[in-house]
Amino acid sequence: APLALAQNAPYYAAEYNIKAEDDLAARQVIARLNHALDAADYKTYGELFAPDGVFVSGFGNAVGPQQVAAALGKVAPFITNKRHVTGNLVISGNADQIVVSSYLIVFERKTALKYVGSALNVDTLKKVNGRWLVTRHESTLDPATAAYIQSLMKKKK
Repeated sequence: APLALAQNAPYYAAEYNIKAEDDLAARQVIARLNHALDAADYKTYGELFAPDGVFVSGFGNAVGPQQVAAALGKVAPFITNKRHVTGNLVISGNADQIVVSSYLIVFERKTALKYVGSALNVDTLKKVNGRWLVTRHESTLDPATAAYIQSLMKKKK
């Protein structure tokens, strides 16, 4: 379960009781997710998930590394040749669980120089065999991004 917030405080006011090395490890997981996505290396992306890790996005849901990789492969035409950039990370948690809330900005990188979307990502990480892995990745597309992707998906049909 996500970390509790005091008296309905917003996620960005959540408790921060994380060792520096765990904070850095969490940031590395997020960076590696984006780099693997940009390289279309969906296997590596999936391997950053716990065996029961859940992926929830506007593209659908998946559970576990293999399903996550397969789900990304199915939507490859919409995410290929993009640059996924994470910013404004808010990290909360403790020695058992870390939650990283961040803004995701997506740019086209091959056919044009343009911004193509944004989302709020919330990644929950847990240590599995000494390694921080994603137990839940939830991406909420911003409304204009969701409308844009839906229009692209209709064109593909």
